[in-house]
Amino acid sequence: MSRNTANFILDLVSFLNLLGLVFTGYIMKYVLPPGTGGTGSILNGGSGRGIRVKELWSMTRHEWGDIHFYLAIVFIALMIIHIILHWKWINYYVKSVFNEQPSSN
Repeated sequence: MSRNTANFILDLVSFLNLLGLVFTGYIMKYVLPPGTGGTGSILNGGSGRGIRVKELWSMTRHEWGDIHFYLAIVFIALMIIHIILHWKWINYYVKSVFNEQPSSN
């Protein structure tokens, strides 16, 4: 597998993982928020009244939180791999920034 293909696959998986983080975060914040006694604030016209929501797709807020946590761990691992794959570029860039001679006018 070429380096470009590996970078593309890593970036694609990272993006999909990030979408999963956003989705689960949205569910925990607006659909199953804490302290509402199971009443989602986004439901029923945003008033959060009248509809009791304690689960979404047979999972509680804490189960969604577990998924969110594991997605975050995977995202950190993917970013570490991303940095490793781009280490030469990072070194080159940092050296070029710090070795730049000030211009005399």
